[in-house]
Amino acid sequence: MAKNYVQDGNTVRFTATAAMKSGDVAMIENLAVVAENDVAQGGAGVGLTTGVFTVKAKAADDIKQGAIVYWSATEGATITAGSNKRLGVAWRASGATVDTVDVKINA
Repeated sequence: MAKNYVQDGNTVRFTATAAMKSGDVAMIENLAVVAENDVAQGGAGVGLTTGVFTVKAKAADDIKQGAIVYWSATEGATITAGSNKRLGVAWRASGATVDTVDVKINA
């Protein structure tokens, strides 16, 4: 193994800025993570950095499969970039009235 190997990069430890439930999305600057377990505000958590997850979405966006999606702390996944950080790519279309979408994070 390479002498400079750190880890596989599938998880990352982080400090929760707000209380989180298992499956909640957090943005660590430009890195999207999904909490493995419940984490108290200020607590240490482990976030998954790879994979496809069903996350809250802005239903009115009608997110298409393959679309780049961004994370809004108030609305969830959205196709609006603005000040939102990139979450990943829609793995499946959400439809115009669905409030969740499957997203491959950090893609």
